Amino acid sequence: MKKLLFSASLFSALMANSQILTENFEGGALPAGWSKTQSTPSVGWEFGANLSSQYWAVPSHTKYAASNDDAHDTQAATANLADKDRLITPPLDLTAQTAVALKFDAFYTGVYGSEATVEVSTNGGTTWTTIFTLDPSAAWQNNIATNLSAYAGQNNVLVAFRHNDGNAWADGFAIDNVSIYAPPANDAKINSIALNRYGVINTNSNLVLNVTNLGSSTISNLTIDWNDGTSHSQVINVSIAPFATMDVTHPTALNYSTAVEKTIAINITAVNGGVDADVSNNTGSKLFNSLSQSSPKKVVIEEGTGTWCGWCPRGAVAMEQMYQNHPNDFIGIAVHNGDPMTVTEYDNGTDLSGYPGCNVDRALLDESVSANLFESYYQERIGLAVPAGLSMTVSGTTSKTINVSATFRTVFASANYRLGVVIIEDNVTGTASGYNQTNSYAGGANGAMGGYESLPNPVPAASMVYDHVGRALLGGFAGQANSVPTTITDGLAASYTFNYTIPSTSNSANMSAVALLIDNATGEIVTAEKTSLSAANVNELETIGLNVYPNPASGAVNVSFEANNGDFVITLTDLQGRVISSKEMTNLNGSQVVTFSTEDVASGSYIVTVATNGTKTTKNVVIK
Repeated sequence: MKKLLFSASLFSALMANSQILTENFEGGALPAGWSKTQSTPSVGWEFGANLSSQYWAVPSHTKYAASNDDAHDTQAATANLADKDRLITPPLDLTAQTAVALKFDAFYTGVYGSEATVEVSTNGGTTWTTIFTLDPSAAWQNNIATNLSAYAGQNNVLVAFRHNDGNAWADGFAIDNVSIYAPPANDAKINSIALNRYGVINTNSNLVLNVTNLGSSTISNLTIDWNDGTSHSQVINVSIAPFATMDVTHPTALNYSTAVEKTIAINITAVNGGVDADVSNNTGSKLFNSLSQSSPKKVVIEEGTGTWCGWCPRGAVAMEQMYQNHPNDFIGIAVHNGDPMTVTEYDNGTDLSGYPGCNVDRALLDESVSANLFESYYQERIGLAVPAGLSMTVSGTTSKTINVSATFRTVFASANYRLGVVIIEDNVTGTASGYNQTNSYAGGANGAMGGYESLPNPVPAASMVYDHVGRALLGGFAGQANSVPTTITDGLAASYTFNYTIPSTSNSANMSAVALLIDNATGEIVTAEKTSLSAANVNELETIGLNVYPNPASGAVNVSFEANNGDFVITLTDLQGRVISSKEMTNLNGSQVVTFSTEDVASGSYIVTVATNGTKTTKNVVIK
């Protein structure tokens, strides 16, 4: 302990002696010697505390400097007003320095084309060079660091924090705790630690550190230790230039022969074989559980959408493509906002900043939406090991009893898991104007979008069918409290029974229950399972996995489903029950795609039916 205190004190002394400029904005006004350039006194940089009412989503950070140039949106675009929003340090004398660094705290969410940068001028502000562009974050980022050594040895150097919202909506850009200093020779910082939360027994799980070199010397080796009760210290050869960042994999993987629960402590104990000048940013920890056996993983994407949202057809098209490509281990849920299909608790819990947007397993939050992005999210998540397998049974006709069970394959001394159920519905239609779908893809100017480019704006309610609509939360958004015990042993089966009554306006054949296992400590959906609520032969209907695309369709409609050694009849009928086209297929097994030509079919709403062994399931499709 004495050694640690001495090292921390030494670093504080070194920093005090190496400071060139410090500013924490506690004066609540433009600091002495600083300047700002902005379009009007009411636009741009201001100073104080609790500025969240003026600057979007900027929480209190004692006192700080913040800029929101949203007023540019209402001014003429002829003056390039955003270029004027700079907060500028006093002129800096760096003639005695050989290495210089900048550290600061920042809050910047960065949507709608806005930009937050650090710039440098050596000619009194006539021209500026961008040296750093901030990454968006939904929270304060502390100790952001960048290298100013290119300007060492020069005088009258200006550093500016610039906010440019591009004459569009912008989040507030806030800064605090600015420090310009001469960095020590050796200073490594752990930014993040990657380690999968779960791993199957007798398999390797790698620990990866994201490390930034905050020193003035290149880092050629790091001594990194991870400790689960036993030390695993290794000298690792690297090459990290000053203020560069690198992923460093510890050569000793985690590998356990039995199901165990571990807290892994991680520490950089040496840099270049010597002492790190700042040990305060050298440590971290991760939780890890080994699993006695693997369990199925399904990826859940909750997509925020609304009939008022012109770009939201992109989400509907992406969802259909995912169900087509991954019918067995992808679950998509459309969470509606501001329209007749909105479930307020679900909409609020999803907490998206823009539409369309999505959460992936509630681990990747507030992400963008497209077919390619959905695929990338799926690939990132599908290979993860999960601590339990889910099963579900459904009984009852109108009043449904849904029993969900999670069988765990590891141990927890103090678990915080919950079970929950989301009810979703396909083939949702309506006649009110709120069911009209705003369509920014109309006319094709914004490219092809699954047929929406050939539909009007808005698409009238009579031509719209909405699938995967989130209808109800059983157990609440965070899951049912006390549905999983806190002490868990390998093989434990935790069960909970949910009840749901089918509304008179819905058809159980179009509805499914999605069971969720939620890690309540993080909010993450660990895995999920989906089952039809149809009263007739639930298991068989679930295996059909019917999907119809594109929807709306033009020229042809594809019908995909899963077959299990059976004979099938696939039929396209109109709303009066008249058969437009029908195909009989025998001895089918595995994934199937059946295509109906619609070249000579009148525009309107139709029904696709897949029947086998006395059961059937249907989906609506719009043909234009």
